[in-house]
Amino acid sequence: MGTDHNPYQAYTDGSIFSGNPLNLVVALYQGALDATQQAESALRRGDIPARSRAINKAVSILTELLVTLDHKRGGEISQNLKRLYSYMQVQLLTAHMRQLPEPVAEVSKLLTTLLEGWQAAGRAQTAIPESTPSATEYAASMQHAQSATYASAPLYGGYSDDAYSSHSSTAYSF
Repeated sequence: MGTDHNPYQAYTDGSIFSGNPLNLVVALYQGALDATQQAESALRRGDIPARSRAINKAVSILTELLVTLDHKRGGEISQNLKRLYSYMQVQLLTAHMRQLPEPVAEVSKLLTTLLEGWQAAGRAQTAIPESTPSATEYAASMQHAQSATYASAPLYGGYSDDAYSSHSSTAYSF
């Protein structure tokens, strides 16, 4: 059988990838948030296959966000995001392994906060004509304005800068 053609999906894919890089970041956060909400629902229903798929999807998206961080241009913010993404992955895998909804709910809250921040950055960026920075450049420029938000990231589990570096880009599924 051939693959189904979905015009809506083609449009959204094209608008995400051909436009502003912040759109991709927002789409990734939204996808991770949707997956964590699906995982939480599946966990509460006792649907192990659905929980596994949703956790795997969220962890995969967080992996993508991790590997695309630009530590040279992102500085301290990218390091804090690295720790936060790693923390969220551990929480999701712990929730999956122990069948606990609370860590998934915590990750959903964190992703909601991050998503709202990136959406606000996107709105602010559209107000700036012509020279628009990349998502990493914008995040780096906002470092001082949002330092209170990111200063708490190292407290999540106390991960070192290289806590995730020992793992491959493979998402885990139980």
